[in-house]
Amino acid sequence: METTRHIRILPWALCAALLAGPPAGQAQDIVSSGYASPPMAAPPAAGTRQGSSIGTMTAVPSASANGVDACDALAADPLDQERVKSVPPVELDKMDGAAALAACERALAEKPGILRFLYQTARAREKQKELAVAVELYRKAAGRGYAAAYAAMGYAYDNGEGVDQDQAEALRWYSQAALRNSAWGMFNVGYFYDYGRGVPEDDVVALDWYMKAAAGGNARAMTDAGYLLETSSAVPRDLEQARQWYIRGAEAGNAVGMNNAAHFHLNGIGGPVDTAKALDWYTRAVAAGNADAMNGLGYMYYSGIGVAKDVSRGMALYQQASDAGNITALTNLGYAYETGEGALPDLHRAIEFYRRAAAGGDGVAFNNLADFYDKGKAVTADPAEAAEWMEKALRAGATFSRDQMRDNSGNWSSAFRKALQQRLKRLKLYSGPIDGGFGAQTQAAIDRIFGVR
Repeated sequence: METTRHIRILPWALCAALLAGPPAGQAQDIVSSGYASPPMAAPPAAGTRQGSSIGTMTAVPSASANGVDACDALAADPLDQERVKSVPPVELDKMDGAAALAACERALAEKPGILRFLYQTARAREKQKELAVAVELYRKAAGRGYAAAYAAMGYAYDNGEGVDQDQAEALRWYSQAALRNSAWGMFNVGYFYDYGRGVPEDDVVALDWYMKAAAGGNARAMTDAGYLLETSSAVPRDLEQARQWYIRGAEAGNAVGMNNAAHFHLNGIGGPVDTAKALDWYTRAVAAGNADAMNGLGYMYYSGIGVAKDVSRGMALYQQASDAGNITALTNLGYAYETGEGALPDLHRAIEFYRRAAAGGDGVAFNNLADFYDKGKAVTADPAEAAEWMEKALRAGATFSRDQMRDNSGNWSSAFRKALQQRLKRLKLYSGPIDGGFGAQTQAAIDRIFGVR
């Protein structure tokens, strides 16, 4: 029985394999009795104006292009629900600021009563880094009741762009936007309650706002609603509904939703296993630049799950994922160097990757470092060091490590087992003998630290 483990497809998720029996060191069968650790939430609301992370960028077909101006074509905001829907919106980072500003100032001069031209002029000023001017224009549009301008003011205060950063003021503006049916504003109010930003953390309130924002088409809210339904202890846990929300977020264009939908389909969480859909959603999420999906897709190719096995492609995706910041991919690369599947065997490179993944907090990397120190792989055997890494793995909620200590502790050295008992005794979790025997008392102590950070 293996004591090191090829890490899960996601940095937060349990490993899944569709093979009849796992090869040595690889992931074990699909989890069918629960989901021990949560997926990561989408990136924080603060710090992004990208509509593509929040909603679909697809233009709504229109029988007529009446009312469409060059200002709309150059500066329409995907987060503005009052924009002209017959033309594709433009992300801020892709906007031609000078051209947009010229077109919008001309449109505003000709039709000063059309508030979206005022809003889009402000957006063009923002693109040109004229932040103080942009804020005053947003404030003016908000004063005339333009919902997206309230959300833009919330964003400005949230990030200190053109004004002093002020969390309370940001929430006030977001709330005003939400009351005017801005899905962007609704999402951010939910986000503030979700993370306790200036208000008491309240997942029930957060979920309510996320669902309101989702009804308004906000794909990020759909994804985060799924996350709360999957992970929160304050709202009823509902994996079937979480799966559906992830799918809705994915279908609306949110890359994190795509990644999480893929993971649920691959592992059979909240519904049946569907490797074809998992492959499709991972592929789409990779195209959208999602680093976690790069690792997930790499896992499918490396292991031959739902696709013809292609270790080289899997390795390339692992490298792409690690370069993009995915910690799990580092452990997967370490596994390849440890076993020689996909790379020349090199225990020193393997431990280097495991250390990098451990520095990022990966529980399975902790486990594999414990194994290296227990067995003396590329390092001098050190039972105390091994026990320290195992404690970290257990605290990080590494289910594989818990299973090893419960079912396969005999595969670990007696010296390691005694060292772990000594650590448990120092933590006042264990009062039995230091004999290396993992009986009921030792197991109870291990259970008390499992999953407790």
